[in-house]
Amino acid sequence: MNKTIRIAALCLAASVMFSAAACRPQETAETSDTASASAESSVTKAVTSKPDETSETTAESTAPKKEGAIEFKPRDQRYHYDMELKFDTAAKNIGGHVVFDFYNDSEEAWDKLCLRDYSSLYKDPENVGYDAGVKTNGAVTEISNIIDGRNNAAIEMTRDQDVSVVWLPLASALNPGEKMTLSYDFVAAIPSVADRYGYQDGVYNVTNFYPILAEYTKDGWSHERFYSAGECFFSEISDYDVRLTVPEEMVILSTGLEKGETKDSGSKTITIHADCVRDFVFCGSEDFVTVEGDYEDTHIRVAYTEEDHPAEYKRMADESLRASVESLKAFNSAFGIYPYEDLEVILAPIDAGGMEYPNLVIICKDYPVDSSEEDIESYIVSRVETVVSHEIGHQWFMGIVGSNSGLQPWLDESFASYTEYVYSCSAHPDWNDDLRRVANFDDYESDEEFRRSMAETGYVPINRSFYDFPNRSVYTAGVYFFGKEMMIDMEDALGREEFYKIIRDYVKQYAFKNADQTDFFKVLYEHAGTDNKKLNSVTYRYLDDIGQPPAA
Repeated sequence: MNKTIRIAALCLAASVMFSAAACRPQETAETSDTASASAESSVTKAVTSKPDETSETTAESTAPKKEGAIEFKPRDQRYHYDMELKFDTAAKNIGGHVVFDFYNDSEEAWDKLCLRDYSSLYKDPENVGYDAGVKTNGAVTEISNIIDGRNNAAIEMTRDQDVSVVWLPLASALNPGEKMTLSYDFVAAIPSVADRYGYQDGVYNVTNFYPILAEYTKDGWSHERFYSAGECFFSEISDYDVRLTVPEEMVILSTGLEKGETKDSGSKTITIHADCVRDFVFCGSEDFVTVEGDYEDTHIRVAYTEEDHPAEYKRMADESLRASVESLKAFNSAFGIYPYEDLEVILAPIDAGGMEYPNLVIICKDYPVDSSEEDIESYIVSRVETVVSHEIGHQWFMGIVGSNSGLQPWLDESFASYTEYVYSCSAHPDWNDDLRRVANFDDYESDEEFRRSMAETGYVPINRSFYDFPNRSVYTAGVYFFGKEMMIDMEDALGREEFYKIIRDYVKQYAFKNADQTDFFKVLYEHAGTDNKKLNSVTYRYLDDIGQPPAA
């Protein structure tokens, strides 16, 4: 077949791979060999995170910093959410009281605030990527008792036609550098869907469930339209103190560290603290079983439900733990040391390959139950390695280094797809590179031929907004598949260790900030210069408008 058709076929395959987060319909994966790695593990029905009795996390201790350590923002530069939450499994909702301390970190006065209320989108299934006629039994979130703490004045909210966009007009503007406390009550319905936010088969994925302050940019409040084909959230670094009340038998895994637990009449209240994260989420089930292990200073828990296939799901959980250990090993070396003490991995019903959140990733637990034992084994290993490494890679790229995924999705999804390659180079050093790369574009006679051919299909340039791709499949192939290949080509142009050094510097400079592509290329060209012909060839093939010369 000709090159355009061949690449289109490869990209169609890539668009349904499990390496992409949040894609419908269900995806498939390639097979791979098993790598040997060990992690101490145990199985239990309800185990809390590794105990932490200090008021500070390891990353903020006074101990000498390790080489490659990523330091948190100073506390006075973080927002703070204090939450009193109740998780009601009978009513299928989550709600409570929120006290939010923040400040205007822009150079302009804010006469209104913008909150994002993503859970309200589930009232209309089409808002979150489901076909017309699918019912999600979602509802618009009830938000009440909104108070401006500067004067104890009530605020009357309004919503856009996009119900996830909530506006809070302020009686007096919040000036640059000025601090403010906002408090409110809310109740959000949890839809019965196998999704990043929803309930299915006894497992609750409770994410993006509370109204969160949007990000303020040079163009004003950012409130791009939600999309389900990947990460689409944009927020500021905050600390969280949470008291979460749940049924007594519920096993909870969440962002942050559990600090204590009290029980009362069939319920329990878990106290949780999280430092320097962009969101707070949790997953819960009365049927969760966990396997646990450690890599250096990070404790890892993998949770799953056994259902009718306990052996297979246990195998999948063990593989997820192994892949998590291998991911931290690879990424700590390549990108800088994971700065948190915990990492939670949830095997759950989710209509996607996986989804990432601070300190927690959700992995689709499905597998081909009617296949042979050998096929199931290879499927579990290959899919788990790809998806776990991709989602844990997101802990760096858009967790530690934030970005606007609606407007520049390649900054997190292409980077996270590249982390799959970094993982395989570390975990499988004996592999032939063709097993990692999937495609080879060297048979194009010129950069111009490649660019013209790929532009005709819509796959390049990859550095554009989600909304500027012609359709979802082309977006997925462009940002995930071509973005991964572009990053590998950059590594080839510069050498692996030099490219890792550049990425570590990028992470160090923009840790716990929000970056854009200008920031990445600033670091890239500071190290590589602008006259590297091989690197310029790569950027010319895949990208537009980065302000550097094309290939010679």
